[in-house]
Amino acid sequence: MGTTLGTDSVVGGRYRLGATLGSGGMADVYDAVDDRLGRPVAVKVLRPEMAAQPDVRRRFEAEARAAARLSHPNAVAVFDTGVDETAPWLVMERLPGETLADRIRGDGPLDPEWVRRMAGDVLGALGAAHAAGLVHRDVKPGNILIGADGCAKIADFGIAKSLDVVADDHTVSGQLVGTPAYLAPERIDGEPATVRSDLYALGVVLYEALGGLRPFEGTTPMSIAYAVQHAPVPALDELRPDLPRPLVDAVMRAMARDPRDRFGSAAEMARALRSGLSATSDDPTVVLGAVKPAYGLERAQKRIRGVPVRFAALVAAAVLAVLVLAGLLLVGNGPSAAEELAGDLRDTADGLSAPVDGPRAGEAATRLRDVATLALAGEDGNDASGDAASTQAAAAGNALLGDLANWQALGELHPPTADRLHKLVLRVPGTHAAAFTATTTTTTAAPAAVTDEGDDDEGRGKGNGKRKKDDD
Repeated sequence: MGTTLGTDSVVGGRYRLGATLGSGGMADVYDAVDDRLGRPVAVKVLRPEMAAQPDVRRRFEAEARAAARLSHPNAVAVFDTGVDETAPWLVMERLPGETLADRIRGDGPLDPEWVRRMAGDVLGALGAAHAAGLVHRDVKPGNILIGADGCAKIADFGIAKSLDVVADDHTVSGQLVGTPAYLAPERIDGEPATVRSDLYALGVVLYEALGGLRPFEGTTPMSIAYAVQHAPVPALDELRPDLPRPLVDAVMRAMARDPRDRFGSAAEMARALRSGLSATSDDPTVVLGAVKPAYGLERAQKRIRGVPVRFAALVAAAVLAVLVLAGLLLVGNGPSAAEELAGDLRDTADGLSAPVDGPRAGEAATRLRDVATLALAGEDGNDASGDAASTQAAAAGNALLGDLANWQALGELHPPTADRLHKLVLRVPGTHAAAFTATTTTTTAAPAAVTDEGDDDEGRGKGNGKRKKDDD
């Protein structure tokens, strides 16, 4: 491949490069086409001068394998990796659409309900990554792609780091991996990246999306880093007084300077954000955890305009009594059985970790989420679609039970974890204990452990098919 890449250069015997989408600290990203499958891709190639350094090259290759381990609908996929002559490369999904940075720049501040949905997508991908033993390390608006369908995908897991690694996050040049405005304070101090530092970065992203401004600004990376560590955080509700108080509290908790004060998992943060838009804290008609009735006092007042005051008072009192009763019924009924089961499946998936539960923990987490989605669809659909989804949920559950037994027998999932997941999946209607039977006799090698640090990829291009703006 030589030292010069450009239009019509081919890597891996099949990936034909086009224009440069962007350049990072250690690699270039190219628009490309997979000649074998005829689909657009993005190819990230380590620069020749970096590839000549054995430790950098080893780190790039290890982290390409780490990124390829992650499979989630809200994460930009890694398809392939390899080496041509002296340059390692990584092939990623290439998608049309804009980045969150583009949307903030064009439309910010953004609608809180849209931001909540976007955050839910990103947290789903981060939760899967954390369950697989990976932290992202560079969550920022330029790494969040908004597709034509409105769904969000997080990109550039190519600099993701294994949670097994306890060394620091500095590169060979002594620079931190990540973008200063979104780095957690402890990371600027040289502490390793963690689940909580990823969630801090997402908190900063949400603050910017909702407020239209970054919480910490500066003229140089050093001044920004100093502000992150020492400057007070401007109150988000002063920028957006219309935001629900619980939503503001959730964002501010994610950005707490002390990691112990932040959310402990992506699932916990997602739950807080969901409740953050259910009601404002000063709304007297809403009981925490209940759904606000569609016909509130404001609508009741509109209906009794022009009616004699005494009759209006009686109508208002009756409406208020109905609202209170409805709120009590909603609180008493709580979530349906399918919703509770889906929540337990997803929470359990978010808590799985390869270092703790075994190499197959990430795959088990993905499968649990799939079963949860089907279980909910079985309840939400009409008679035909609901029955079909319920049947699919049972089939997916039974297939997972068989795999859990196999993984336990092969030592790829720790017995206590397999037993716990076995009991949980049996709660899915249509599953049966007989499915939890090992049939595999061959041994599958566990994913290679990541023992090297990531590159300092803060460049102006992403493997998501978008020319990235400079949001550093």
